[in-house]
Amino acid sequence: MAGPALGLASIFCGCQANVFLLELIITGSPNTYYALTCAQYVCVALFTLPLLLRFKEPHEQQEATLNMWPYEWRRFRVPLRYKLILAVVGWAMSVGNNIVFGFHISIPLHATFRSSSMMLNMLAGYFFFGKRFTAPQVASVLVIFVGLIALTIEKARRTSSAGAETASRAAAAASTPTWYWACGVAILVATTACTTALGVFQEHMYRRARVNEAAMKAAPSRDDAPPMWAEALCFSHLFAIPLFLLQPMRLCSEFARIDADNQLHVALNCVTQVMCIAGVYMMNDKTSAFTLSLTLTLRKLASFVLSVVYFGHYRHLSAVEWVAMVGALMACTAYPFLPKAQPNISGAVDASAATETGATKNK
Repeated sequence: MAGPALGLASIFCGCQANVFLLELIITGSPNTYYALTCAQYVCVALFTLPLLLRFKEPHEQQEATLNMWPYEWRRFRVPLRYKLILAVVGWAMSVGNNIVFGFHISIPLHATFRSSSMMLNMLAGYFFFGKRFTAPQVASVLVIFVGLIALTIEKARRTSSAGAETASRAAAAASTPTWYWACGVAILVATTACTTALGVFQEHMYRRARVNEAAMKAAPSRDDAPPMWAEALCFSHLFAIPLFLLQPMRLCSEFARIDADNQLHVALNCVTQVMCIAGVYMMNDKTSAFTLSLTLTLRKLASFVLSVVYFGHYRHLSAVEWVAMVGALMACTAYPFLPKAQPNISGAVDASAATETGATKNK
């Protein structure tokens, strides 16, 4: 129980502070998203790497006198191919989530739009894992989804109006904001779908790792394996760091563009990113992908409230946006208290068969 509780606290504290600092950074140093993402990846890898190392025993140091390094890797449980998949897909998602701000996507719209992953997780659970949901649960998720659609349409209308006002300057310039905004929405859709797929993939990855560990006939003489969430988190970021070198000139120029007044904000943003992503991986290790998606949805809507109040976005919101945001927030808050679907016989049979073939996964 301590694991999910710690993960929940890390998500609501770390992620909340991370989004708050992010808006401060992009206000003072815009167009530095790529460099900021790289700094976050390096910081996460450095902070989690010690969890995967242990001191060598005295007799081990005597046997390897030529190697003066006092540490060695702990026993790993997650296959290398899974870590590589996490690294590549996670890197693409992180870069995509940050570069959308250069396409006229505000943080409130960004934080709330991505909460549609909750509906995608519900669909994935229904079609691929045999999960069942009650009518109030489905209605709650639909309210969230409709709210997101209303936000998107309203944002498009306002962006188009802004473009029309500048038509007297140049016809091409008038269509530029709408085009950029449409690209940003397309990137958000892609990253949201990848987020859902990656959450389901991680749930499968942890399950397979536990099955393989339970299938071992004899336990290792020294069981010093790190938590699976720490192993997956560290390597998914460590392996992805070289990918940022695909655009070295952009990386250097964006680091040079960070204002001196924002350097402290960048450092704090990286630290809070460690807290945030560690909480996400903890929750994904201990709970289902849908539970994690619900938690992240609540956190994102809380980020919207903070952004609207502190940065004054409420002065520019229309009535449609207010209704959509309040409805989505209320639906997310009410969801945990709604009645759950009773397991049916076919679901029980499927679960029993999966248990026999997959062995002893902890409940």
